[in-house]
Amino acid sequence: MTGAVERERILTVRNLKTYFRTPEGVVRAVDDVSFHLDRGEVLALVGESGCGKSVTAHSILGLVKAPPAKVDGEIVFGDRNLVGLPEKEYRHIRGKQISMIFQEPMSAFDPLYTVGRQLMEVAKAHMPWGDGEAKERIIDTLKSIHIPEPDKRYDEYPHEMSGGMLQRIMIAMALITSPDIIIADEPTTALDVTIQAQVLNLMQDLQSQYRGSIIFITHDLGTVAEIADRVHVMYAGKIVEKAPVAELFASPIHPYTSGLLTSRVRREYKGQDLPYIEGYVPRAYEFPEGCRFHPRCPKAVAKCSEVQPPEFEPAPGHTVACWLLEEGDDR
Repeated sequence: MTGAVERERILTVRNLKTYFRTPEGVVRAVDDVSFHLDRGEVLALVGESGCGKSVTAHSILGLVKAPPAKVDGEIVFGDRNLVGLPEKEYRHIRGKQISMIFQEPMSAFDPLYTVGRQLMEVAKAHMPWGDGEAKERIIDTLKSIHIPEPDKRYDEYPHEMSGGMLQRIMIAMALITSPDIIIADEPTTALDVTIQAQVLNLMQDLQSQYRGSIIFITHDLGTVAEIADRVHVMYAGKIVEKAPVAELFASPIHPYTSGLLTSRVRREYKGQDLPYIEGYVPRAYEFPEGCRFHPRCPKAVAKCSEVQPPEFEPAPGHTVACWLLEEGDDR
């Protein structure tokens, strides 16, 4: 029997801490987070708003500035630790080797310039192309993501396009430099359902075609099932469960993960009260002691409110930070 093919590790995050000093206290937005990304895979970061997903992405991109922020730990890309890297050096990585797709396409573009000019700025900032070659490559990229009449779109302004079209243009902007990693931060949140499906299908096609790696940030587990290879569930600045996507959906273990999956709207809920997770994500300067989910957890025991649980590994590649696994209790 042949063993699994080992993938190339492209990004390793170790003990990442991103804190902000505010008048209310220290905001521990990302608190001791570790994970890795392999070449050619899609890793999903999932959780409610305020769990630290976007701050994790911004930390990787070097967009969290001090003061008032402080970033500690390691973000190893290739053979370099990006934490503490001078801004001048970060600019050679951000946008070229690691690109980002933001969740609000309407606010991501300058309304005073054509989309072609804005794409040109990205291309010329990172690639050794003249104007003619840059425009040709940009239009080729627009064609590759099925933009109709790309020559015409190149000369249009953002307000002349729909939200779905602008999201496609933003994907093109991320692809121009052929990056190793694309971070997609809630890329379908602002779009209607039919356009969401189109964008997800496009990202799947591109990931297969370009063999790049994607960190896909979302609160919607339905999209995760369609696009991800592995899933990391975040809550209150920490990762509470990591698993391959099929295993997570078939056998969720952490009570928070189970709550997220149960809270998805389904046809069989028609005429019934919809299930939900009681309470809310605490503010980042008011995180409770112990497991941060324990005030909302229906299975919490005394120890949960006292000591932060370590990661247990109930199955290979599946880790869970929950005290209920201490004695082998897998629900």
